[in-house]
Amino acid sequence: MQTRPVSARLAPILEELELRQPAVVTRSLLTEILARAQMSLQPEAAAERLVRLGWLLPLRTRGAWEFAPAARAGRYRAGDPWIELRALLAHSPDAPVAVAFESAVWELGHSSHQPDRPVLAHRRDWRPPPSLGVRTVTFDWRLPTKTVRGLPVWTEATVLVAAAERPAAQGNWGNADDWLAGTFRAAKAEDLLREAAGRRISTLVRLGYLAEWAGRDEIAEEIETLLPARLPVTFLGPRDRRAQWSRRWHVYDSLLPQR
Repeated sequence: MQTRPVSARLAPILEELELRQPAVVTRSLLTEILARAQMSLQPEAAAERLVRLGWLLPLRTRGAWEFAPAARAGRYRAGDPWIELRALLAHSPDAPVAVAFESAVWELGHSSHQPDRPVLAHRRDWRPPPSLGVRTVTFDWRLPTKTVRGLPVWTEATVLVAAAERPAAQGNWGNADDWLAGTFRAAKAEDLLREAAGRRISTLVRLGYLAEWAGRDEIAEEIETLLPARLPVTFLGPRDRRAQWSRRWHVYDSLLPQR
């Protein structure tokens, strides 16, 4: 345990932070707290003192700090892989980003394996700042995101369609037995069709193949009605002579575990 002093002048700020328990403290939040407490201290000066005493921890995102509450018993980080994303959203709540791919599967509770590196999707024409420290992927999703632990997270339907459209961006194919069937069970058929509408034939083919593999035959059949009579050959993963061949979908699959 590390002892962190509390000066009389900073006590009202810490009291308010302990009540609110924000993961991230921004300059605007400090300004609000100082005004509420009728303190003349400038937010930058307050932040500097709280950092020096170990109550705020610096972040790469400018004008934002991680709050280390008293319950943490010292100037220890929470180990939140999304702390910089929280700081970004605190400054720009409308940033076009979402927790995506295997990270979304984890946050939605469909995997027992936490990704080694968080994955964030963003819209086209938006440049993610390097401060995020995560793997970023460009993808235009259509369904609204879910809010999980205060973060925008892709729905199950978006994860599955994105995995079908950009299989190389989905990083947990090796343990698909752990997450794929559960993610399909949680996805509504109408949501899958909405997210998949208008996408390439190869995306629909892979999505139908994945649905069949996951045991969602009714979804596979619906997707099949959207496909042309003559299917092109499609690859799920790298071209590999050991790939599994699906005659129904004309798919060579080198990613999913063999059954």
